[in-house]
Amino acid sequence: MSRHFDTIKDYNQYCNLGTPKKDLIDVVRYEDHKNLRLSSPEITSDFYLMAFKRNVTDLHWFGNTEFDTKSGFMYLIQANQAFHWNVDSPWSGYHILISPLLLQENQIGFSFFNYEIREALFLTENEQLRIETLFEQVYNEYQKDDYSMDLLMAYCNLFLTYVQKCYERQFKTREPLYNKIVVAFKKELNNYYLEHPKQLPSVNYFADNLHLSSNYFSDLIKYNTGKTALELIHEKIISEAKNQLKNMDKSISEVAHALGFDYPTYFTRLFRKHVGCTPSQYREKL
Repeated sequence: MSRHFDTIKDYNQYCNLGTPKKDLIDVVRYEDHKNLRLSSPEITSDFYLMAFKRNVTDLHWFGNTEFDTKSGFMYLIQANQAFHWNVDSPWSGYHILISPLLLQENQIGFSFFNYEIREALFLTENEQLRIETLFEQVYNEYQKDDYSMDLLMAYCNLFLTYVQKCYERQFKTREPLYNKIVVAFKKELNNYYLEHPKQLPSVNYFADNLHLSSNYFSDLIKYNTGKTALELIHEKIISEAKNQLKNMDKSISEVAHALGFDYPTYFTRLFRKHVGCTPSQYREKL
């Protein structure tokens, strides 16, 4: 069972990071701590960890590919997400450990909050300089005795908005790799009902098959196709529904159950949303 930390103070003590100034947020510059814990079994915490690191040797564990740089990178760990590490030497960079309460109060939220560690962001040289500058601004504000929480959160939001932009660039850089994922997804989607009759397809199902988190999978599909994975799944369901509605021997309820819907009303609602009429009305036009 993973060891869990419900305070930043306990987490910092475990990692040899010193005493935090506040209970709900801490900003750390790794170079300030000479005895970083170099290895740990699986742990969890009540906080989000946003880390920018340099001088890490084993980048493969973070998802580095042939299309990425080998220098600075970023990753995020969400609250209660298990993680571990084992490195030979200390790293440099920064991290922000922050309570979900602060993020919610300031209405800060991005899809990459739910990415896995292996879906890290590998930065170009220019991006690395910009990210480091933003982290320095957050860190310098946090070090002030009279620091402003509003300004600190504004810096965090600016920093995370830039991270979103960098992830979009990474999707573009990795297009040769992700084009293969899009093709694999579309192939699996087209064959889904042949292999899984009476089961609704889901984003989680395809993401798991492709060894990606649901959010990362959805974002890369949207970037490469212009449509979300859920939109493409719904298009497949509607296409299959139209084919089955041609069989007049099947009732609307039977078509709904064949597609994996537990309740025909849910099927009717989805069909009307995408086609503009109910399944019964569509059948009357055939």
